[in-house]
Amino acid sequence: MRRLMPVPQGGPFAALKASRWVPARGASAAGARRRPLPAGLVIGATIFGLMVLLALFAPLLVGDPKQPDIANLLARPLSDGHLFGTDTLGRDLFARILYGMRISLLVAGLGMLGAMTLGVSAGLLAAFGGRWAETIVMRLVDIQLAFPYVLLAIALTSVLTPSIPVLVLLMVLAGWAAFARVVRSSAMQERAKDYVKAATLAGASRTRIARKYVLPSLLPPILVLGAMQMAMMIVFEATLSYLGMGIQPPTPSWGGIMLEGQRYLKDAWWISTLPGIGILLTTVSLNLIADGLQKRFGARLGEV
Repeated sequence: MRRLMPVPQGGPFAALKASRWVPARGASAAGARRRPLPAGLVIGATIFGLMVLLALFAPLLVGDPKQPDIANLLARPLSDGHLFGTDTLGRDLFARILYGMRISLLVAGLGMLGAMTLGVSAGLLAAFGGRWAETIVMRLVDIQLAFPYVLLAIALTSVLTPSIPVLVLLMVLAGWAAFARVVRSSAMQERAKDYVKAATLAGASRTRIARKYVLPSLLPPILVLGAMQMAMMIVFEATLSYLGMGIQPPTPSWGGIMLEGQRYLKDAWWISTLPGIGILLTTVSLNLIADGLQKRFGARLGEV
């Protein structure tokens, strides 16, 4: 008697799902040996994690960053109990840098998440919404990428008073287009693959295909771009504060502290230099994370 092939249970996507998540060659039943994380990813994540912890626990580590001390004007680092010295009003610079880091990470983090949400949604709409949706979204992306960010900041801050919500909105408007372009390009490549064609033939809606099948495949480039965008937003926020369009004094911000110290570079170099080092460490750590994620995901995707 002729044997019949068994039919996969669980609907038309059961065999398809199994084929997409097959372990890499050489993996045993107990699990494949995990590839070690890239060194850059470990270093970047360690530095960034320490900075996040310092920002979170700043109220427990330092005093009031706005409290002046007339007896300790322009105290040098490591003097009179001030690790990073003091500024022109005698305020503890270490406290001001930690509180400025809290604001920078908050603005950049919320701005990146908002830009990611808006950009990913727009990119999927361009990839699965038809010709008109793609044309409209991509023209908006081109306009946004061609518009200078500083002019956008000037236009927005001339209408609205500079504050944390306004800065977050500005970060979202400045960053969503990059996510939309990357997601749209990657989603178009995924649309040509067999599992998307099978889902289409099975009658799955475009919304379901985009959300359930395509979006999980786009997480690696989205995470890499997210780390890079957050680094850029930290620099952007510091630039706006330095130009007077960001966080307003006496609230500490990295760009604002650098602006206050620029007149004293010869006699009090630490006021502007130490916040600049903080910006450098944060952006370098985020770029190391982005590069490490790209290497990690690229290696894994290449093996499957």
